[in-house]
Amino acid sequence: MYNAGCKKLILFRRYRMTTQDLANVIATESGLTKIQADKALSALAANVANALRNNEEVYLAGIGTFTTSRIPSKMEGSSIASGSTTLETTRVPHFEPVKELLNAIR
Repeated sequence: MYNAGCKKLILFRRYRMTTQDLANVIATESGLTKIQADKALSALAANVANALRNNEEVYLAGIGTFTTSRIPSKMEGSSIASGSTTLETTRVPHFEPVKELLNAIR
């Protein structure tokens, strides 16, 4: 991408929205203070984590569904020198966006 203002060629510049950025947007658009918006985001993250820990599904309208997926145990490695090790069964978080969100970014 070429930025004409500073006469530089910028390759693959990506923007990552942080929690603080999101809290600022929420505060601006909802009339909350930045501290209140930050606390709301922290509460959301804590409650989603707690629900997933209890193997519950979390659906947020307009955003998507958070679930956990089970990864079964498997053997890893086949080197004669180190041998093979068994990776235990584990659960990982999984997110599935709603169709409207997918269409908005396509």
